[in-house]
Amino acid sequence: MAKDYYDDMQERPSWRSGRDGERTKPSRGLIWTIALGIAICVVVIVIWYQFFPAQGAKDPSKVEVIREVLPQVETIVDAPIVPAPTPATPTEAVSIADAPVVDTQARSLSDRPVARSTANSLVVQFIDHSVAEGEDLGSIAQLYNLKTQTLISVNQIRNIQAIKEGVTLRIPDRDGQLYTVREGDMLSTIARKYSPSLGWKTLQEMNGLKSENILVGQQIFIPDTTSSSLSQLADVAPIQFQKPTSGTITALFGQPVDNPATGTKESLGGILIVGSYGSAVVASAAGQVVDAGYEVKGRGRFVVLSHEGGYKTSYHHLENVEVRIGMTLAKGETIGSIGTSGTSYDRPTLFFSIEQSGIALDPAQFF
Repeated sequence: MAKDYYDDMQERPSWRSGRDGERTKPSRGLIWTIALGIAICVVVIVIWYQFFPAQGAKDPSKVEVIREVLPQVETIVDAPIVPAPTPATPTEAVSIADAPVVDTQARSLSDRPVARSTANSLVVQFIDHSVAEGEDLGSIAQLYNLKTQTLISVNQIRNIQAIKEGVTLRIPDRDGQLYTVREGDMLSTIARKYSPSLGWKTLQEMNGLKSENILVGQQIFIPDTTSSSLSQLADVAPIQFQKPTSGTITALFGQPVDNPATGTKESLGGILIVGSYGSAVVASAAGQVVDAGYEVKGRGRFVVLSHEGGYKTSYHHLENVEVRIGMTLAKGETIGSIGTSGTSYDRPTLFFSIEQSGIALDPAQFF
């Protein structure tokens, strides 16, 4: 007799019940698998709590520590504050921050302040000096530790004898030269003429220029020769001078040039005029020939004239000389002709200078 479906099912081998109706035990491999899974879960939980503690858990001890630290912070914040120094009055602020530094050392001639540029400023600074009784350009220049030529150029002096008591001079804070911009000039070309190491940017900053653009007739301060202008002292000379020869002025007063006698660079005490062979050189003003001669290397053939008012004019590198010492010449009378004597110049070049009382003046100021 065949067995029904359920009986057949009951007689199948199973781990739940045996053929005899008794329950069988699970296999050993299954038990080990379950145990290993539980162990892994426990390890993972332990590691998690070790390295990732619950962010939201509140630790009363930690809260208490924070509360104890806060009073210490408040104590530091609320500590007594040292009062700030009393602000200077407007007058004091100007005298300390804005005014030029004043030399307080004792002086043999007077107690007037000396112009000094501020420590952080490259711009040239000026002060005024009223000439006192007994003072002259030499003593004033010495007082401010400047060259006499600086005062002459700064104030455009053409007549030293006009510097008398009561006249006001402008005093710069350094030695320098005043240059009047000519057609075709640029800051870079001016810097190269007078001081190649200076640089046009420094020249711009020193003169307080907002850009490198300059205009014809504008005055530029060039350091270490002479400086800015004052019409009060552009006093008319007792006599009038004229350009001694036709030609082009190629080197200006104060410009560094090679000395034909030594070969070294020196500040030019006059001007150089380049012309054509045979061109006449004439007396710049009426005067007397006080010196003439010939130097193989240096002045070449030269003539010196003396004029009223303490002026002297010199003419160097002449090709030939037509006057003698002691002769009196009228203004415009021929002295000789332009040449290259005493030099290695390729073109006829005249050196011309004007001095008064032994002090060289800028000839370009006179014509």
